Amino acid sequence: MKKILPIILLLMFTDILSAQMSYIPYKSCIKTGIDVDDNNTNTEVDKRRRRRGRRGKKSMLAVGGSMATMKIFESSFDDKFRIGLGANAWLNLSTSNAINANLSYFFPTSQEVGDIKNTSSYFLINVHFQQFIVGDNSEDFGLYGLGGIGYIVNFNKTETPAYDISARYTNINLDLGVGAQFNLNFGFLFAELQGSLGLMKYEIPLNPADGVKVPSYINFRTGIKIPLQF
Repeated sequence: MKKILPIILLLMFTDILSAQMSYIPYKSCIKTGIDVDDNNTNTEVDKRRRRRGRRGKKSMLAVGGSMATMKIFESSFDDKFRIGLGANAWLNLSTSNAINANLSYFFPTSQEVGDIKNTSSYFLINVHFQQFIVGDNSEDFGLYGLGGIGYIVNFNKTETPAYDISARYTNINLDLGVGAQFNLNFGFLFAELQGSLGLMKYEIPLNPADGVKVPSYINFRTGIKIPLQF
């Protein structure tokens, strides 16, 4: 038994020594130019990319939804802020500019002046060119100017003691505004302030000669913009 014990100890020492001789530290691999397994490094990079989401990615198309409020001027029946919902689409021409199409519906509101009750709602289509002043389409923050045209439809019902009138008025507006967007990783939060100037005037079916001043208005909307990756 006493003779076997030194043999066992010798074998254990030999195994430990051979293991240490076959081990090459990671730093030595780099210094000596020996190839190393970069799976761990790639895994960390992938994790960072997943955490960043869409940050830094450039997409040609984007879609989104928005909430909006609109204040119409030059109308005795539309002296309140209106609330609406919208859908948006973007076509990025480059990292610094884009074309945006927006469709918004503003819910009906009713107002009364004497014995006359007026109920109206609005459907709005905007097509804007956006030019980034600060940042671009893919950075964490971007500030841009916008300009274009808008097409507005007013669904109007007027009720009086003698008769009711249902009409639909349409008009084209000139739009100018500013906007900003913030990176949320999965998409962008955007906010826009727009002013619109009516280019024509509505015609009243009963008396087209009088007409109605077209609605110039201000419009604030905010929503989510999600780039589409293919």
